[in-house]
Amino acid sequence: MRKLFLLLIVLTSTTLSAQLGEVVLGKYCGDDHASPSRQIQKGLQALNKGDYPNAGVYIGAALRQNEADQHALYLRGEWAMRTGKFPIAEGSWKRLTKRCPGYKPDLLFFIATLAIEAGRPEEAERYLEQWFQRDDRELGYEKEAEKMLSELNLKEHFLASPVPFDPKPARNVNTRWDEYLAALTPDGSSLYFTRRSKKKNKYDGPGAQLRSVEEFSSAVSTGEHQGMPAFEEGAALEAPFNAQYNEGGPSITADNRFMVFTICERNPKTGAQNCDLYYTTFEYGVWNGIRPMPETINRPGSWESQPSISPNGNILYFTSDREGGYGGLDLYRSTRDANGNWGVPENLGAAVNTKKNEKSPFIHPDSESLYFASDGHPGMGGYDLFKIQVAQGSAQWGKPINLGYPINTESDEIGLMVTLDGQKAYFASNKINQSNGWDIYFFDLYEAIQPEEVVLVKGQLKIDQFASDEDPKVLLKNSVTGESQQLQLSRDDNSFVAVVKKEEAEQVLLQVEAKKAAFSAAPLRLSPNLDVEGALQNELTIELEHKDLESGEAYPIPHILFETASDRLDVQSELLIASFAEYLLVAPSLRVQIQGHTDNVGDANANLDLSQRRAKRVAETIIKRGVSSSRITHRGYGESRPVAGNDTEAGRAQNRRTVFVVTAL
Repeated sequence: MRKLFLLLIVLTSTTLSAQLGEVVLGKYCGDDHASPSRQIQKGLQALNKGDYPNAGVYIGAALRQNEADQHALYLRGEWAMRTGKFPIAEGSWKRLTKRCPGYKPDLLFFIATLAIEAGRPEEAERYLEQWFQRDDRELGYEKEAEKMLSELNLKEHFLASPVPFDPKPARNVNTRWDEYLAALTPDGSSLYFTRRSKKKNKYDGPGAQLRSVEEFSSAVSTGEHQGMPAFEEGAALEAPFNAQYNEGGPSITADNRFMVFTICERNPKTGAQNCDLYYTTFEYGVWNGIRPMPETINRPGSWESQPSISPNGNILYFTSDREGGYGGLDLYRSTRDANGNWGVPENLGAAVNTKKNEKSPFIHPDSESLYFASDGHPGMGGYDLFKIQVAQGSAQWGKPINLGYPINTESDEIGLMVTLDGQKAYFASNKINQSNGWDIYFFDLYEAIQPEEVVLVKGQLKIDQFASDEDPKVLLKNSVTGESQQLQLSRDDNSFVAVVKKEEAEQVLLQVEAKKAAFSAAPLRLSPNLDVEGALQNELTIELEHKDLESGEAYPIPHILFETASDRLDVQSELLIASFAEYLLVAPSLRVQIQGHTDNVGDANANLDLSQRRAKRVAETIIKRGVSSSRITHRGYGESRPVAGNDTEAGRAQNRRTVFVVTAL
């Protein structure tokens, strides 16, 4: 690809005249052979006619007559470029510019380009510097030359300042066959990948021959072994996968229930291969039928592939060569609305896409850190891996960050996925252990290219059998921004999943919303509380309930917590009570009593006093939020009304509770 690009640069050069048309000789230095010889004239004429075989004969004859003939050296380079013999062109023009730098000054620029292609950046830099010193240079090349110098300096910087990179093979999943196009589920529970092996078709009979097959496969995580992630060996996915298509390269939502992947089909008439995006959903323990993404995403005349879906499934990133882009391959994204309809994809813009190619996007679960491959942004050469910060739902992008050497090399690096905690990245390579072909590897990400820290929230909505038939909603609310997002409930078990930035977790609340439903909500706690053992890190489990309100019934507010032996509330409890106050404000006829309860640890009278103070604190906090005091009463019961045994910590935790009792509807 780069050689083709290089050839096009040279052949479209204004210095070299008329592109494949008229070739013009340069200014000869010195008096010897200043007039072109007969062989030179014939060679020039043959080149301009496109008669490259005869041009080579005439130019060779001229060099045999005089190996230092400047016209012959120049024409030999022109002939070599047009016939794809780049080393010959470079050698001829180097000899020429050494003897006569002013023959065609822009040859210095083209020699630098050839040196870059050959992997000699230091030499390329010297020739570019010589070219910039020429007053008679073609100014139209300055922008390209400056970019080349910038890339060369950047490459030198990368080589001089290597980043931490110690790739290790993913345990067990790598076999003697090829494994590639890997995708880790956001929760790290499974790895999806393509395995290329050789098998016999059982329907071909006993004499069947081994044939190469690509199978869309998965492997379950087995946790960590000696501090490193490990997986089962894995196996090919069953129906509806691997039926008849070339499929793979999946991306999966955080709830592991929506998968987008690529299917490529070859046109039997033209032999051309076209790729489109397809999806499937997981319900009742199985993956459902495979369906194409809508026509707003898949176009009949373009290539759509390499999907990456946001954790909640509402934004899809992908690669396409559709018309109207910046270069060959561009990155796009499509947004799904509340009704499940995918919008017209938008190009990610000039901050991401270049005149060349961008591919293999990966949007981290933080929904802001996008990793991708590009051969258009400055780098080590070929495709390099980059990270860019994006603002969700915004057109504002930062500046792409090259992941650095030796993550990026002069070869192509394509495809990277980052774990939920942002600590590790996975990729496939056939260069690290060439004898074993393609394998899946991981490495520790250094801090500067890590994504935002996030928390994976897994929850379930328990629906009371006597609850109203109205479909309840689970909302993710941000108390600071005021934003509210409805989470998708699974059809089979009413589970839900959300991904929240760690820095925003303490201002986020999950809440059930339905007519006639009792209040049920939960804050996200990431730090230990004296009433709760242990600190929560990157994964939380939340349980919510959907019950109808009934007069006289008691409903727990289980996530209100106090400091030990105190009525002081933590920040998340304040947030929860504020949400409960809003719940009461939209139901003006509802009256409640706040009740406090404790376990039996300590003195009974002290526990009674503590429960009374805690109930009072909650009631006062609700009133401060605008609810009339005539609607709120409070009472403490101490340890007198346990709901579980006090002989275990789990039981005592259940007894330390705050509830509200409906006194009037």
